[in-house]
Amino acid sequence: MPLAAMTYFKVMLKKKVKEYNKTLAELGINSEKRVEDFYTPSKYILSVSFVTILCLVAITAFSFADVYVGEIKDSLLLTGAFFGNQNSALINQSLSVLNMAFLGAFLWSAQTIIRRLVARDLSPSVFYSAGIRIILASVIALVLSFLIGEQSSTNFVSFRSSLSVIAFLTGMFPERILQYLVNLYQQYFTPNTLNNDTLSLNKIEGISLQHKERLGEMGIDNAQNLATASLTNLLIETPFGARQVLDWIGQAKLLCYAKENIDGLRQVGIRTVYDLYKGNKTPEALREISESVGINSPLLQVIYGQVADDIGIKTLYRFQHGVNVPEKSGEQKSSAEDLPLDLTETS
Repeated sequence: MPLAAMTYFKVMLKKKVKEYNKTLAELGINSEKRVEDFYTPSKYILSVSFVTILCLVAITAFSFADVYVGEIKDSLLLTGAFFGNQNSALINQSLSVLNMAFLGAFLWSAQTIIRRLVARDLSPSVFYSAGIRIILASVIALVLSFLIGEQSSTNFVSFRSSLSVIAFLTGMFPERILQYLVNLYQQYFTPNTLNNDTLSLNKIEGISLQHKERLGEMGIDNAQNLATASLTNLLIETPFGARQVLDWIGQAKLLCYAKENIDGLRQVGIRTVYDLYKGNKTPEALREISESVGINSPLLQVIYGQVADDIGIKTLYRFQHGVNVPEKSGEQKSSAEDLPLDLTETS
């Protein structure tokens, strides 16, 4: 992991800087933000040290388990509710699942780090996430071990014989195993009545589970967060291209305005806020759109008025138009200084 961080700074970061500067030039943005300000060695010291030390401790403990495991008479960590029974069989079982959960989490994290390194997207949060994943997977694997305990009934025989495999998969997919445990005891949990589906990132076309996880690292958990995110920050801190980011932001902004009416607008080809903004739509045109998709006409006119008056949307529309329709050679591109907003911070 330290080697991956060093490789990123020595090789990949230079390529990311070159790509970022090229994107800003194509968009005509004059920004004082630099990639080097976001990716400094000092930000990696703590995160890389955290996961490296954690892995070294785990590898050492499991490598020399045969030396000390026989001396463990009891352990609250390894026996849980069975503590005090001097249960050596459960202790051995817990150590086994911890080992397999660590291996699964380590391999998954190593794969993620290599993939992010190649994509020039190796942020400090990746190393923190790797360490937290190892800890979470280990705890969940222990919970599974305690759930089975010393049961010898036929209901648990096949499950227990596959425990090492399940523990390994727990390291690879801890959230899924955790969800299984929550569903198993769902009668003890109060259902979540909050409605967060309206502005969910799942409503944005083109955003996959991996994209959601990556945006989540930046604190972007819903469409409102994405609609107000800084364009330059997204270009610096993520591997996504300008065309893709602008499209997502345009969809997110329209979703924030239209909410449950978003599907109706998409039926007539209005999938981003740029589609609604362009064309200088008349009240008659808006009325026809509302009638064709079943949206309240005054509501659509209000939404259009808000979109048309939003200077940030005008600016993003110019960027989006410039990316999709490259300007002819020799044509002057507009810079951030020509526009009425600080585009280095625009949403």
